[in-house]
Amino acid sequence: EADTYFLFNTLMVEMRDIFVPDLDHADTGIQGRISNMIALLSLHDPEVRCHLDDCGIDGSFYSIRWLTTLLSREFILPDTIRLWDSMFASTHKDNFMRYVCVTMVMLMREELLKSDFGTCLRLLQAFPPTDVDRLLEASRALWIYESQITLACHKGGISLNQALQTISPPPSIIFAYGLPGGVALSREERMKQAGKESIAAAKEKAAGAKDSAKSYFGSVRQAWGQWRDGLRDEKQSPPDKYR
Repeated sequence: EADTYFLFNTLMVEMRDIFVPDLDHADTGIQGRISNMIALLSLHDPEVRCHLDDCGIDGSFYSIRWLTTLLSREFILPDTIRLWDSMFASTHKDNFMRYVCVTMVMLMREELLKSDFGTCLRLLQAFPPTDVDRLLEASRALWIYESQITLACHKGGISLNQALQTISPPPSIIFAYGLPGGVALSREERMKQAGKESIAAAKEKAAGAKDSAKSYFGSVRQAWGQWRDGLRDEKQSPPDKYR
C-alpha cells in the first residue's frame, strides 16, 4: 500500500500542471506539452505533420487523451504496465512521453499519409495493436540519436547535414530529421534524387504545356468553324434590293 501511494503521489506531482487551467500555455501545461510534441514531430517527420495539417487535424484532437491518461487507454493492461514501468524509471517523464507519442505517430505514418480526415482521426484516437517493446526501443533510439546530432552541431561546430552524414543512426529508428531510418543520403544519391525530381517536374510541365496547346488550338479551330459557317450563311442569303 505504501509503495502504491508513493507511485501515485509521484505521478500526480509530475502531472499536476496538466490539470491547472492557468498553466495551460506553460511548458508543463497541457497546451505547452502538445506544442512541444508537435514541434518534435515536425522536426523528425515533417511530411506526416503537414499531411495532418492539410487534413485539418489539430494535435489536440488526439494528444490530450494520450497525455492526460498517460496512454493507458491506447494499450491493453499488460502493455500499459510495461509502458508505465519504463516511464517511472525515466528521470524526465515529460520527455519520455513526448518521444513515445511522436514515435506512435510515426509507426502509423504509411496509413496516415494515404488517409483522409476521418480515417486519420480514427487511427489516432484508436491506436492499433503494436509491439510495445519495439515502440519503447524506437522512441529511446530517437532521443539518443537527436542528442548525438545536437551535441555534434553545437559542440563540434558542424552543420546538420555533416552531422547526419557522420553519425550512424540506431537501427531501431523509424524516422529522424525527415529521413527514413534517420539515414542521410550521400552526395551522389542526393544528386540522383534531385535529377529524378527535376525530370519529373519537367515532364509535368511539358504535359501541362501540351494540354494548354491542345486547348488553344481547339479554340482556334472552333472560331474558324464559326467564321466559315457565318460566311457560308451570308453567301446563301438573298441580296438586299435596296442596297
